[in-house]
Amino acid sequence: MHDQLERTLTQEVDAEIRFDEASRAIYSTDASIYQIKPVGVIIPRTTEAVSRAVELVVQYGCAIVPRGAGTSLSGQTVGDAVVIDCSKYLNRIVSIDPDRRVAKVQPGVVLDQLNTAAAEFALQFGPDVATSDRANLGGMIGNNSAGSRSIVYGKTIDHVRKLDVVLSDGACARWEPLGKTERAVKELQPTLEGRIYRQLKRIVESNRKEIRARYPQILRRVSGYNLDAFVSGCQDPALLPPGARSVWERHCSEFGEDVFNVSHLITGSEGTLATITEAEVDLVDLPPFRGLVALHFSTLTHAIDAVETIIECQPSAVELIDKLIIQLASRSFQYRSYLDFVVGSPEALLIVEFSGSNSSRVEDAIKNLENRLYQTPGLDTIVRAVEAEKRDHIWRCRKAGVPLLLSIPGARKPVAFVEDTAVDPARLPEFVSRFRAILKQFGTEGAFYGHASVGCLHIRPMLDLTQRTEVDLLSAISEAVCDLVIEFGGSLSGEHGDGLARSHWNEKLFGTQLYKAFCEIKEAFDPHGHMNPGKIVKSPTPSENLRWAPPMPDAKVATSYDFQRQAGFLGAAEACNGSGVCRKTNQGTMCPSYMATREEEHSTRGRANALRLALTGKFSDAGWTSHRMYEVFDLCLMCKACKSECPSGVDVGKLKSEFLSHYYLEHGIPREVRFMTQVPWINRIGSMLAPWSNRVVDLPLTRWMNEKLWKIDRRRSMPPFVHDHFNKWFARHVENRNTGSHNAMHVLNPPGKEESVLLLNDCLTSYTEPGINQAAVELLEAFGFRVELANLWCCGRPLVSKGLLEEAKQLISKNVRHLLDRMEQGMHLVGCEPSCLLTLVDEYPELLPGPETDKLAGSIFMLDEWLVTRWQQAFDSDVNPLNSVQDREQAVHPAPPVFKTTNQMALFHGHCQQKALVGTASTRTMLNWLPGITVYEPDSGCCGMAGSFGYEKDHYDISQRIGGRVLFPAIDSHQGPILAPGFSCRHQIHDHQGQRASHPIEFVRDHLVGHSGDTTDS
Repeated sequence: MHDQLERTLTQEVDAEIRFDEASRAIYSTDASIYQIKPVGVIIPRTTEAVSRAVELVVQYGCAIVPRGAGTSLSGQTVGDAVVIDCSKYLNRIVSIDPDRRVAKVQPGVVLDQLNTAAAEFALQFGPDVATSDRANLGGMIGNNSAGSRSIVYGKTIDHVRKLDVVLSDGACARWEPLGKTERAVKELQPTLEGRIYRQLKRIVESNRKEIRARYPQILRRVSGYNLDAFVSGCQDPALLPPGARSVWERHCSEFGEDVFNVSHLITGSEGTLATITEAEVDLVDLPPFRGLVALHFSTLTHAIDAVETIIECQPSAVELIDKLIIQLASRSFQYRSYLDFVVGSPEALLIVEFSGSNSSRVEDAIKNLENRLYQTPGLDTIVRAVEAEKRDHIWRCRKAGVPLLLSIPGARKPVAFVEDTAVDPARLPEFVSRFRAILKQFGTEGAFYGHASVGCLHIRPMLDLTQRTEVDLLSAISEAVCDLVIEFGGSLSGEHGDGLARSHWNEKLFGTQLYKAFCEIKEAFDPHGHMNPGKIVKSPTPSENLRWAPPMPDAKVATSYDFQRQAGFLGAAEACNGSGVCRKTNQGTMCPSYMATREEEHSTRGRANALRLALTGKFSDAGWTSHRMYEVFDLCLMCKACKSECPSGVDVGKLKSEFLSHYYLEHGIPREVRFMTQVPWINRIGSMLAPWSNRVVDLPLTRWMNEKLWKIDRRRSMPPFVHDHFNKWFARHVENRNTGSHNAMHVLNPPGKEESVLLLNDCLTSYTEPGINQAAVELLEAFGFRVELANLWCCGRPLVSKGLLEEAKQLISKNVRHLLDRMEQGMHLVGCEPSCLLTLVDEYPELLPGPETDKLAGSIFMLDEWLVTRWQQAFDSDVNPLNSVQDREQAVHPAPPVFKTTNQMALFHGHCQQKALVGTASTRTMLNWLPGITVYEPDSGCCGMAGSFGYEKDHYDISQRIGGRVLFPAIDSHQGPILAPGFSCRHQIHDHQGQRASHPIEFVRDHLVGHSGDTTDS
């Protein structure tokens, strides 16, 4: 039957149809602890395709799960059904009307995408979830999401005006505000839509009294269906948050107060009633000014106790971060830089935000808060953050809370199943105390963070769900917390929804009568139970369908890499918690191929999930070294961005390299792969034969042969070989230096104190762009260093990137022995090419673990980082090593190098691996030595070249799409020098429109006073 359904869908629906095992496996999980393999996946291109798809799927008796980014924490977007993924194509902002402050969007529009467009009119969408860089509006509506500023803007339901939907029979409907007359007309229709209006009216009237009695009277209630939205007096508009109330008043003026809007029932229904195809939502004013205060508390209890006083000061957000998140952030390269606001070792932080129409209002609000909290018990430190950069750092750290918590190594992690409780904020201290007592009773503890302002804390018990006893604990804790929430008049879900985690408790939470009403609502919209079954009503228990259901299969694999810290190869894949940070498309570098294709399979999450499932035998028709798995990894550029930007540190580049190693053992090494690993030979021979080699390479016949033999795309230019390569130049340079004919500027070290440094003369730039390493030598000598060459045959990058790991390990062993003696003499190794140099830092200790490679890695620096550090040591008074007065009086004070003024704006594009592993701050600092310069670093992500990736015929087009996302447009609109430290990046820029990009080291060397501009010795 499923085969026939696939054929019918392929023939009749304008969509991508995926029923293969890998696609089904990739869509079997979301950001929750649950896993259910779907029947298949539909990725519709049009709204009409959604309607036809629903109609056909229902005809074949299958269920439907609408899905956006798959960031659900409660399991709403997994099921034994056909998944309809609206994120790839249905992601258009249809219109924004700034006068009416209204936007029309398709369900796949990402929140940040909408807010960026709305910001041009000083507007925004009110609810601001932590996943704003990947959360789809359709998912937010389905979930009734809220966010950090719900104390001002309320929930998504407060901002939804109209919804276009597909009903369970494939018919289209528009749910919008209707008066009594219009509603009466709808009720007479002999369609499913008419039936829904009739049944909804009956259900509300029959349960009006129970709705008023049983619905929790708190802001953050999203459990169950929103029947309270149809009962007057159940929600007092006067109690709405100010931002939500202003929207309600606009609705009243436009539609009147006595309206019936079914879209408010669809909101929060988790796809169980209909599939959204378009939404009309309200926008609110974007506050011109914001300021933060980070309150440091010695205990969590003291922090919770202070919330009520803080709320009285009318903040726009009050967010809790516990010490566990702070500790985890400090271990992450990406996130530790955001912790510069943390003082000491607080057990808890409260991040309090104030918004206003002018800066003085915000300042006054902050002062008032500080006065109110004067001498508050447990409050140790108050840190202000009114500058945009500092504010953003703090918010990024808060937004990373969920995935950071799940980055804890090992099987025992903070688990999301009772993490979304909400109570009256006034009762929060007592509730938290009782919650902690429950955890203690069951022998565990929890991580605490979330929206303290509205009594919605995300509390995650620590459990190991690979153990049956711990799964039993999940069930026991879940029931105990449900009882506690009922006692406090709260909600089991304050924003994350019911899903598979909490739907089971809805009858207990709302009572038998209202639960029956929920079932009647479900039956009215979905008579045959096809719409996302098992959510909100008739749900399995929270301990069923777990992703890590015991007993866990044994998936031990003998690896070339060291995966001990990740608890093995499988553990490295399992580190992905599904939070979907890799699905962001408007910032950062992770994940370049996903940003270009919008394919779940090409995200970090998709690849890690596919590998995890394949290793544990969940692919019924293919093993983990199958060609289908090769396709999953194929478009990974090994940019390493996931290693730093993924809060869980999932290194898909490492996983891909290990996978390829095993894949080639089984399937053989293709000749084009072997060819690409011969870069050291190719460049040396090409340089030896230049310029004739360049003429031959540029012949059309040669390009054609390269494409046929080695799969090098004929459209790609080849880097020219230079006969007078760097090593030749350096030999002459040393001879001139030793004979005294070389006039180097030794400025940093006093006479007799010259320090030697090793330069990595990599086999890329040395033979094709020798001027870069020449510039490095001259710049180092201008700083007073004596330069020696590392003289490695190759760093091993080509072998590593192609997965020939055993050969790479042999080369690494040889290189370590070659370098270690010089390292033990106190020398340091510097280099200009990030991909080569950082291979020694990142890959060597992972492939050949031990004290030797650790020592080596600790002695290696990017050249700009090295120079900036030494500049600060010599010329910056804050870190000057000459500490005593006598030292300073007796010292020979060197003068720093002098640079020419350059009144230019330089566009700087950082190399992916440099950004991921060491950052680009040192490069920008070095460039700012030049008087008059302005450095512009666009958030350009990856250039798309990635070593040999962009040369290959199968990857050329995607390489261009990646470069065309941000980098190419930035270059096209730029007038001035273009700087890029990466060999691949410079080549990609050259191939774009023939622009030449300089290495930053070259650019700085060219601006040395006294430099002639000649890079050769005569």
